[in-house]
Amino acid sequence: MFRFGKLHKKISFALSCLPHGDDERFVAAVKRIGQEHNLVSMERYGERVFEEILYFIDMEDAGTGFFAQYNNLLAFLYFADYHGLTPVVRFHENFPYAEKEAVNGSKNPFEYYFLQPAGIALSDVLHAKTVLKSKKENSYLARDLSDAGSPYQRSDAYINEMARIEAQYVRLNNVTKIKINDDIRNLLEGKRTLGVHMRGTDFKHNYNGHPVALGEKELLEQALCLMDNGYEQLFLATDSTEAIKVFHDKLGKKLRFFPDVVRSSDEESVMNSRLNRKDHHYLLGLEVLRDMYALAACEGLLAGLSQVVSAARIHKRSVGGEYKDLVIMDKGINVHGQNCPKVK
Repeated sequence: MFRFGKLHKKISFALSCLPHGDDERFVAAVKRIGQEHNLVSMERYGERVFEEILYFIDMEDAGTGFFAQYNNLLAFLYFADYHGLTPVVRFHENFPYAEKEAVNGSKNPFEYYFLQPAGIALSDVLHAKTVLKSKKENSYLARDLSDAGSPYQRSDAYINEMARIEAQYVRLNNVTKIKINDDIRNLLEGKRTLGVHMRGTDFKHNYNGHPVALGEKELLEQALCLMDNGYEQLFLATDSTEAIKVFHDKLGKKLRFFPDVVRSSDEESVMNSRLNRKDHHYLLGLEVLRDMYALAACEGLLAGLSQVVSAARIHKRSVGGEYKDLVIMDKGINVHGQNCPKVK
């Protein structure tokens, strides 16, 4: 029934276009939709007039992980910066990290963690007379910075430009900043640290279009080689309880990780977990955000391809840092029917 519904929509659309089939301008406009990154909609929400050209980044496609959303946001901010627009951001209530009640004084999940990029409140935008509202195609402009076909494989030019955008527009709110800075300082204690990131749980399904997943043992083997480069300890950011065990068995007290992170021993995404703790979904977002900042605080980084790793590389460069060792174990992107291995 669901497939029939989609087919019905396609047929209805085709029939509506049929009378305009000989209109070259109409046909060209339809073909541009989905490819033209300059598409926006002009909205009127009230009567308030602003001097700035407001660009309302309304993140409607919210069913993704935290850093898929975050990295997409950077692309929207890049679009705003490119065109001289003033951005205001909203994450939706169906964002997996959203709560039913306000968190840190806001019902906008973006503001659970961050300040508005230009200091303009979402409530002000929703009373503005003229607003340019984002469309998903706007984020495509940033694709021109990277020659890779996958959002997981980023060029140096892309990392550089997104680092500039982050430094200019992204700021943690005070609650988040104090929490993350204190936790990282207490965990790493200023020691020379190798950061390692491993995605477990559902990543092991090797979803189409996602990176080929790494196994715990192959990542550990590479980590032990890098530890000989003068590192005092290893920080492990992972959603996998098995990874913690494998690394701890070999490293003992040299292994550092945040003990209050929700992890799993099965192949179900932690993002979809349901625990009886206050603000569980918000805390899941805070935990992965803290992991990213901790990875960026390390002197070296070892990881597979992931959205978290892209964000850590961007943040490291946004504050003027560079990794002494940067090893990304790129085993390619899954294409169903060709290279979807099982992780051992």
